[in-house]
Amino acid sequence: MRFLSVNPVFLTVAASTATAQNLSIAAWADASSGIAYKLAIPDVSSAPFPLLMSIVAPVDVTWAAFATGACMLRSPLVVAWPSGTNVIVTARWATQYHPPLPYANTTLITYSTSSVNATHWTASFLCAKGCSNWYGGSIDPKNSNATFGYAASNRPVAVPASTNSSIPYHNIAKGHFDIDLTRAKNAIATFQAASKGVGPIW
Repeated sequence: MRFLSVNPVFLTVAASTATAQNLSIAAWADASSGIAYKLAIPDVSSAPFPLLMSIVAPVDVTWAAFATGACMLRSPLVVAWPSGTNVIVTARWATQYHPPLPYANTTLITYSTSSVNATHWTASFLCAKGCSNWYGGSIDPKNSNATFGYAASNRPVAVPASTNSSIPYHNIAKGHFDIDLTRAKNAIATFQAASKGVGPIW
């Protein structure tokens, strides 16, 4: 398997993901931090495929991350944080236990439904390319017990408005969780409708 030769893309488009009708979603929440992760995928048999996701976190969480592998090392990380009334979504990669660096082999589309209010912030996004397969691994969409990693902090992001900002240590949450991806599968047409015509691009 080779790295995808795709530059990182960060777009904002109008769409509704969390409230999409008839969309099958797999979800998991961390009780200690209050962060919730939701995931939907198309009905495919193998990678590569896009991931439609949301991360909802309390406002005291300065960043939250989702690792497409079981831990932060050598798998794509999607990191999100609030920046004023906006939400930043960026991809990272780590080869050692240090702050992960920007990762250039994904296409991320951030939806305008991403928001910040008095109690929580929400990142709604599509990882169109580069999250379901990577150098050394992939996600099996048939896995009923797929393992993903997560992490979060309440320390300030260095430059919140920048997708390339460094992030502080994950001091309030880290670990992994299992979800049934077969419950997150959606017919291709349903998935494309939820992503507002972004596909087919996988």
